[in-house]
Amino acid sequence: SGKKEAEGPLADTFTLKCQDTYFGEKTWEQAESHMVELACDAALSRGNLTFSKLDCALGGDLLNQCISSAFAVKDSGLPYFGLYGACSTMAESLLAASMAVSGGFADKVIAMTSSHFASSERQYRFPLGYGGQRTPTAQWTVTGAGAALVCTSGTGPRIECCTIGTVKDLGVKDANNMGAGMAPAAFRTIQAHMEDLGRKPEDFDLIV
Repeated sequence: SGKKEAEGPLADTFTLKCQDTYFGEKTWEQAESHMVELACDAALSRGNLTFSKLDCALGGDLLNQCISSAFAVKDSGLPYFGLYGACSTMAESLLAASMAVSGGFADKVIAMTSSHFASSERQYRFPLGYGGQRTPTAQWTVTGAGAALVCTSGTGPRIECCTIGTVKDLGVKDANNMGAGMAPAAFRTIQAHMEDLGRKPEDFDLIV
């Protein structure tokens, strides 16, 4: 995680925290790709695996052509699926990986995603050097990366089912207020999950 995230309530759960937003690299985009490499290394280490033992990688980020994820695995020789779901990319990669493993198309898959506040500001809004004033509803993109191994066997948590969401557009016009834009789809997905599986909110430890 980045400096700001390391100061937050989830700091103790992060494998690696860095005070340098460049992560030792020359650009923010390179820093983001390096974060993906670190996340993958941590996941593989915990699973006592190497890239050569995996069937494929599924991942993405917020940059054009998902370059952070692509460059992180380009020297591995691993088949790679580039995904783009913006805020949902980690869930999307886990969902797709679980379907590939459950369907018998793969045995061991790594699912990953990343974002970097500075690179995403340059991508979507204004470069930080521009000095633009942020709006009161502006979102703050996390500086961090995550990776998880999805395998046919193991000792970690299991993905037992999933619900794929639909596109819901209620006409939110404020491009800076992404939370309001995404909330209707998030609500409908959670609602559909409960209805399809006959579950109630109290059946869960946490709904995020």
